Parts: sequence; structure tokens; C-alpha cells
Amino acid sequence: MKTSNLVVLGTAAAALIVAAVATSGSGRSRQPQLNGKRIVGDFAVADAAKVDIGGKVVLSSGEGGWKIDTMQDYPADTSKISENLMKLQELKVGQVVRGKELAEKTPVKVTDASGKPLAEVTLGERHEKWGMGRYAEFSGAAVLVSDTLDAFGDDPKSWCDTKIVDEPRISFTKLAAPDLADDVTGFATGVVAKVKIGDDTNRVATVGAKVKDGSGRYLKVDGMKWIFEVPDYSVSSLLPKPEEPKSEEPKAEDAKPEEPKAEEPKPEL
Repeated sequence: MKTSNLVVLGTAAAALIVAAVATSGSGRSRQPQLNGKRIVGDFAVADAAKVDIGGKVVLSSGEGGWKIDTMQDYPADTSKISENLMKLQELKVGQVVRGKELAEKTPVKVTDASGKPLAEVTLGERHEKWGMGRYAEFSGAAVLVSDTLDAFGDDPKSWCDTKIVDEPRISFTKLAAPDLADDVTGFATGVVAKVKIGDDTNRVATVGAKVKDGSGRYLKVDGMKWIFEVPDYSVSSLLPKPEEPKSEEPKAEDAKPEEPKAEEPKPEL
């Protein structure tokens, strides 16, 4: 065979091998290329004015600062907002999971004051075995990310400081319904006590009744519009100490009568 023919055949074979590799690997190579890619990407955290987490938790910024719309407009912690939005910004694909359908889908949307989207992502459930990491959607694929992003769940308290009194230290477990009647909260006959909040030692808190079917009590603090549910132990120092039962001395009528002494026989004369 001539040398020119060998060159032609060799070139054709090489082309076929390249084509075969490209064809067989195209389905596998596309998704692994996502590893390490940023899911959300850069956005100005300072421009964020609203965070919507599946409609279950909604936060918004206004003249009075950040508040949690879905928790009676309770003040949000600005540092927690910055911290969690930066986590969202740095989110990267750790692993592509082929054939995975997210069991839970939580759409997260961050917008600016005009309503323009700054960041959007759909988060899924935690990894079922590792206990760390979370599923998300990216470029039409299910991917794993290393951060669990716990704040992006359905508990609005993740975005606020639950401590309401410094001395004694009192944190709330939840906000009670704002329209509870006095006969439920027990504030009308509750214990009023001075507490310290920050440097102010003249704040007043009212400890109410025990929460029905719960282990806490109702509490309100002057200057705050919310009714809090707090653990029993956190307000125990504000409540009067129960009186110790006095030991009763036996009454005179209850005293046992003395038995008459037997007379000794007199000697015979």
C-alpha cells in the first residue's frame, strides 16, 4: 500500500476515534462540568430589599429596617440577613446527582426596592445520609451543595434575635396570636416586675398564665406590641416563691389523754 493511502487511512481512523469518544461521553461530560460553578452568582447584598422563601418566610426592608412580614412584622437581625445572603451568593455546585427529583422544592427569591430580581434559586431537602449538604436545582439538573442553608427553611426565627430581656435572660420560643383575650394570657392578674434590656434597668415585664397544652408562659414587655411565649424556667425568678407548708402542732383536744396510773396496793395492818 502506498504511503499516501496509509496517511489517509490513519487520518480517517483518528477522526472516527475522536468522534466516538465525543459521542459516547457527551451525555456524561455535560453535567460534571457544572461542578464548582456558582449557582446564584454575584449580586449587591446592600441592594436587597426583600427575601421570599417559598412564601412561608418573607422579609422586607423599609424605613424602620428589616422586618419579618410572616411573623407579625417582628424586627429581623440585619447581621443574619447579610450573613445568609452572602452564603447564598457563594453557593457552588458540589456534585451533580443524575436522575434525582427533589422531594421538597423551596423557591428563594431576592429582589431590590423596585422589585427587580437579584437572586433566584430553588432549594431542595437535606441530603438523607450525610446530615450535611442540601439539594438544589441548577441548569436543569439536581445538584448537591455543601451548605445546608438552615435559615432558608420555614422557621422565621432563623432571621431574628429571640432574646428579649437581658436580665434575667429571657428568649421567646414563639409569638402568640396578637388577639388573645386577657382571660387566656392572664396579664390582668399577672406578675409585674422590673427587668433590664440593654442598659435600661427600668423596663417592665408582665408574666401571665401558663400556655395551654404547653410548657411555657405568656409574657409582654412594655414598649413591645407582641405577646411572647417563653419557657417557664426563664421567668421563674420573677415569680413569687411558693410558701413552704408550716408543720401544724397538735391541738389540745387532739392530744392523747394520759392513762390513769395503777394504784399500788396498801400494806395490811
